[in-house]
Amino acid sequence: MNPVRGLVWLHPHVLWLLPLLLPLGWLGWKSRRRVPRMLHPGLPNGFRPRRGLRRNLSSLPLWLRVASAGLLVVALSRPVTRLPWSEDTVNGVDIVLMIDVSTSMQIHDVKPSRIEAARQILSEFAMSRDHDRMGLIAFAARPVTRCPLTTDREVLRDLIDSTSNQGLEDGTAIGDALLMAGNRLRGSPAKSKVVVLLTDGESNMGAVDPISAARALAALGIRIYTIGLGTEGTFVQDFKLPDGSVQHGQVESDMNAKDLAEIARISGGHFWRALDRDALVNAYRSIDRLERTKISTHVHWETLERFRLFAELALALTLAAWILETTWLRRNP
Repeated sequence: MNPVRGLVWLHPHVLWLLPLLLPLGWLGWKSRRRVPRMLHPGLPNGFRPRRGLRRNLSSLPLWLRVASAGLLVVALSRPVTRLPWSEDTVNGVDIVLMIDVSTSMQIHDVKPSRIEAARQILSEFAMSRDHDRMGLIAFAARPVTRCPLTTDREVLRDLIDSTSNQGLEDGTAIGDALLMAGNRLRGSPAKSKVVVLLTDGESNMGAVDPISAARALAALGIRIYTIGLGTEGTFVQDFKLPDGSVQHGQVESDMNAKDLAEIARISGGHFWRALDRDALVNAYRSIDRLERTKISTHVHWETLERFRLFAELALALTLAAWILETTWLRRNP
């Protein structure tokens, strides 16, 4: 049986009986015409009765029975309606997004600023992956979970947009943040577990060094992608401090690209150096291509039996033929 929509027949070979019904009906009609009729003795010789409506329709019960037999043949061929429906099997990816919110992330070498560009691109990345669970960790001198693993994209986007350094001591604790991400993913049932680390500096705070943390995550089967954002140097501008105040001053931006590349290598990930907004966009697009959700669609077919309709029509035609033969089209000797 072909997987097509509409009416199909499970036993189509039975339909070969249909062409036999017409000659059988014709033979029945011919034999009906040869039945001798007796005229009333009071009628003159050679009298031929006028053909009225009843006489013209006298063979109708015969053809109703032929049609009924045809409908029974169709019913015996088991007509069914096939309705397709699909079932998606999703092998999602669990992703923890890590974003550095130290004071240096406010530098304007990436427009409009490093933190603003990072938030915008992170939001786009999160909203583009419908089938994955994602979480968010912000870190400075210590890490904080902004959002646990979730499929609620609206909540995640709102939390990304509101992420800042408020309440966090300045610094960069990459190792501690990686361990927090590993704890979030450790019990995950997903086939692919990923951490995306975005930072503009060198780890200078925390109890665990980044390389040791990367080895721990790699042992758990967690892949780490690292992105180094911005250029190195001294920048003088206004900065918003963790207590909410704004101060004009200078900040050093140092990048340990070697450590970031090693973190990615240990875990089987990749390192990108993003000196501007376009490079940051390309980094997240590359991660999106590398970590695609696998979706397999299985098409199932629901089979609905339709033989009953044809059988009921056949019964109705047989009943109509019997009623006509015993009432209006009844034949007298």
